[in-house]
Amino acid sequence: MQDTRYMDDWIHVPLCRKGEKLYHYTTAEGVRGIVENREFMATKSDFLNDKLEFQYAIEVMERLTEKYIVNAALRENFFSRLQREIHELGIINLGCDENVCQGNNLSFYVVAFSKSQNNALLWAEFTDFKGYCLEFDYMKLVEGFQHRVFLHGTVIYDEEEQMSGMLESFLSCIRNLQDEGMTDLAGFFEEEAEILDESLEKLAKEMAVVVSVYAMFFKKSFFEGEEEYRFIFPPLINELGTAKPNFRLLDQIFLPYIMVEFDREQKEVPLESVMVGAKNNSDIAVRGMRYFLSSQGLEIPVLLSDIPLRY
Repeated sequence: MQDTRYMDDWIHVPLCRKGEKLYHYTTAEGVRGIVENREFMATKSDFLNDKLEFQYAIEVMERLTEKYIVNAALRENFFSRLQREIHELGIINLGCDENVCQGNNLSFYVVAFSKSQNNALLWAEFTDFKGYCLEFDYMKLVEGFQHRVFLHGTVIYDEEEQMSGMLESFLSCIRNLQDEGMTDLAGFFEEEAEILDESLEKLAKEMAVVVSVYAMFFKKSFFEGEEEYRFIFPPLINELGTAKPNFRLLDQIFLPYIMVEFDREQKEVPLESVMVGAKNNSDIAVRGMRYFLSSQGLEIPVLLSDIPLRY
């Protein structure tokens, strides 16, 4: 069995490997935009289905500090500094009142894929079983987004895995700062720990970045059935600064999004197959999709989902 590949030595977010496939559940309009316009809709992170999106990692870090920092005064001091640094960094919404904190957070946008094809949960959530499941080659997706600044990785739902990865990153930060001369951090986890303010502040700053990145890929176990793999983008920039997002309507709610264009140097979007939702079982649904793809130069399999729905 191959070793897991991670985002980097510090951030233990698993990556896919060459040859793996990713699946994107979308509507007919979504298929047209991806194939014809070579672009994906990326939704603003705090408008996704999880209310704790980009926040939950704070809970994980708090549990980790309670478990491993035995000096209560140090634990409280460090976590207070960490929260302040995270707030200053602006990636995580700490849950303050929107009337007070609006405009304080950086914007990040998510294109969600899954490692699971023909997943009943995702069919229901995104298409009511009437849409389409698109199969992509993972490495070609990564290559197609290389002209944009982005992060990508597997969403982690298991609490033990979350705690383990965060702890390893925490220890790496401490070791790194010790190498820089902050030797007082060697006793950080001891009852009699005496840590200088300078060392504590530097550790809080570094861990704020670590926790903020993990926040993009940690979700509660309620969502594990999604088997999500996500690509995360900052907002587009134009000559006047950050470009304004677009908005789509869902059940009378305005949802901000940006369109992320696929690299034009690739001859075509790396679409390998399309599956039609089980409710879209008219014979012309499959034939219509085949005809559409053929008109775009894509001769790929088009299948009908075999999930046995009665209605």
